Amino acid sequence: MIAQQPALRLVALGLAIVSTLGTAIAQQQVLQPVNADHLRTSQVLGIPSSHCGHVINLLLHNRVRQQAGHLSGTPQIQMAHLSVPLTPGDLELLCVHLVCDGDETKGPVFQVSLRNNSQIPIGDFRVSLVGVRGQIHVHSPTATVHVPRLEAGQESQLRIQLPVTCMAMGLVNQQAPFDTLIVAVDSFDELLECDELNNVQILKRCNIGLLVAEAEEVPVADSVPVPSTPAPSAPSATVPAVPEKVAPSPLDEIDVDKLGLETAQGAAVRKR
Repeated sequence: MIAQQPALRLVALGLAIVSTLGTAIAQQQVLQPVNADHLRTSQVLGIPSSHCGHVINLLLHNRVRQQAGHLSGTPQIQMAHLSVPLTPGDLELLCVHLVCDGDETKGPVFQVSLRNNSQIPIGDFRVSLVGVRGQIHVHSPTATVHVPRLEAGQESQLRIQLPVTCMAMGLVNQQAPFDTLIVAVDSFDELLECDELNNVQILKRCNIGLLVAEAEEVPVADSVPVPSTPAPSAPSATVPAVPEKVAPSPLDEIDVDKLGLETAQGAAVRKR
């Protein structure tokens, strides 16, 4: 009986190791939502799923979390003689920008930026936008998109358009556009996360910034000096040259014939 105890301990240790390896392998897979069947059921039954009841539930759950002080936590998987901490992932809503405003024929388009702060990919979750005027109700204009996959550490931008009904809300004689936008990532609360409160933002419509597209830099060519070509001048009329007047020289008045050069030359010979 005593000899069997080491064998039982080895078996228990082997089972713990196998369970730990199975947990590690499971963490490498894409996280799938656990409550996705109700959407398929609604489609089969023909029930419209454009209401925002899921966002209202998410807001209520977050309110309970805030009041209870459970902002984040690290659940642990307890095993026999072994405690394996399992840190869930985190999907974070970063910011929201207005792409183009709505009018009487179309709803506004918003760009939602989100990031997967997990060390593993996540997928098959939903992002919802709700236009609210005053107080949210189940029939508030809602748009929901499906995100099939988001890699570990990846940031993504989604452009979502609200229904045109958000531009005329309220009573028939008191209709006005929505004044508040509610944005929720993982809006059906289907993913296990360490921080659930960074999934929702309640924004005043007047405070949502307009998305500014980055201006493309136009390459500037190097300036090369271009030789200037002189403009052709008009042909000028030919003017005949006028001889300049020369002042008379005193030598012009001397008469060579009257100088008596022969007498002077003979006198010079005689002196020699």
